[in-house]
Amino acid sequence: MAQIIWNKRASKQLAALQKYLQEEFGEKTAQICTVRIFEFLELLLKYPQIGSVENTEKGVRGFLLHRHTTILYKQKQENIYILAVFDNWQHPDKKNI
Repeated sequence: MAQIIWNKRASKQLAALQKYLQEEFGEKTAQICTVRIFEFLELLLKYPQIGSVENTEKGVRGFLLHRHTTILYKQKQENIYILAVFDNWQHPDKKNI
């Protein structure tokens, strides 16, 4: 059965996003964002090709979760590796995938 596996960078980025949302917009907004991310991950397990190709050579895909947030991931065999939770306000070169 396929699994979602978070790398350290993506985990830190998710925690930073949650903290930012909680401080700036409140607990409810942070919770809504977290729920949306994990709902997307359930969808991703069913349809791993749902994201657009970000880097063909590395097999990295991205999915625009919200106008400010993109999830970068890679599928290896059955598992899906979450590589980054990218803030779209940043310069695209900072994706560093």
